[in-house]
Amino acid sequence: MNFRRTIPFALALPLLFAACRDKPAAAPLAYNVRYVVAQPLAATPQEPGPSFLGVIRGDTETSLSFKVNGQIARIGPGGGSEDWKQGESVAAGAVLAQIDTANFVNAVAAARARADLARANFGRNSELYAAANLAKSEYDATRAQKEMAEADLAQAEQYLRDTTLRAPYAGVVLARLARSGEFAAAGRPVLSLGDFRRVSLEVGVPDSVLGRIEVGQRCEVLVSAYEGGLFAGTISEIGIAADPASRLFRVVLKLDNADGRLKSGMTASVRLGGRASRSVSGVSLPLSALVASDKTGKRSAVFVVGDDGRAHLRQIQTSEIVGSAILVTDGLQAGDKIVTLGTGLLADNVPVNAQPVAP
Repeated sequence: MNFRRTIPFALALPLLFAACRDKPAAAPLAYNVRYVVAQPLAATPQEPGPSFLGVIRGDTETSLSFKVNGQIARIGPGGGSEDWKQGESVAAGAVLAQIDTANFVNAVAAARARADLARANFGRNSELYAAANLAKSEYDATRAQKEMAEADLAQAEQYLRDTTLRAPYAGVVLARLARSGEFAAAGRPVLSLGDFRRVSLEVGVPDSVLGRIEVGQRCEVLVSAYEGGLFAGTISEIGIAADPASRLFRVVLKLDNADGRLKSGMTASVRLGGRASRSVSGVSLPLSALVASDKTGKRSAVFVVGDDGRAHLRQIQTSEIVGSAILVTDGLQAGDKIVTLGTGLLADNVPVNAQPVAP
C-alpha cells in the first residue's frame, strides 16, 4: 500500500471545514408581492341624498263659502256679466260673490223697527221707575226686551253683510264651484282661492333623513314641467309624528314664485338628507392591505415596501370605510408603496420582489 498518497482522516477534517467556510451563503428568499401607491385624499364630495317627490300647492289655498243661504246674484268681477274664470287675479278685500239681498234687507228693517220700539218703551219705563211709579220687575222686563231687540238687529245686519263674499287676501281664482242664479247653501264652497306669490312643496321622508335636515335649510327643487329647471326652496316645517300608514314624516318647503311660473298641481322633487362636503387629511388604501399588528388583532398595520427591497411592518391609524377602501389618517404618507397582494406570507423586514398592481 502506498502510504504517501493517503491523507490521514485527522488531517482531512480541518480541510473540509475550511472548504465549507469558503463557500458563499445562499441568498435569503424574496417573496413575490404586489403593491399600490398610497394616494392623498381630496375633500370628500357632497352626497346629494335621496330624492323625494311631491306636488306644488299655493302657499295659501282656501275654499270660500257663504255663511247664509240664498240665491247667488253675482259670482264674478264687479260690473261684469261673466262669472269668475280660473286663473283670474283678485285683490285683497275684493267682492267675489253676492247673494240676493232683498230678504236680508227686509229682515234688517223689521229688526230695526222692533229695536226702536223696545228702546222707546224702555225710555218711558226708565222715567217711571226713577219716579218710583213703576215696579222694578216691569222695568227689568222692558230693559230685557230692548236688549233682545238690539241683539236681533245686530244679527240681521250681520246676515246682510254675510251675503257678500270677499277675498281674504290677494290671489288667483283656482276654481269656481257655482254659477250665478244657483242656490248657495251655507258652508258649501263656491270658490277656491290661492295665493301663489309663494308656493309649498310637501313630501314624505323616512326617519333616517330627519337627523340631517332642519328648518331654514335651503334645498334645490327640480320641477318636472320645466325639464330640469331648478328652483330654490327652504324647509319651513318638519313633522314630529310619522303618518301611521306610510311611516313617513311630513316635510314642507317654501318657494318664492313672484313671476308665477309655478302652478298648483305641478310635480317636483327635492333631494334631502345629503352629507355636506368636508376636508380630510391622510391617504386611501384598499382594505386588502390591512394586517393585524399584534396578537389581539385590535391594531391595524400595513407592509410598506422600502427602498432596501424589504417589507416593513408599519402601524397605522384608520378612519371610515368608503366602498372597498379605508381612510388612513396617520402612519402613512402619499407615495408609500403598500403591499396589497401577498401579505399573508410576509413578516417584518423580509425581502420582497415587489411589482405594482396592474390598473
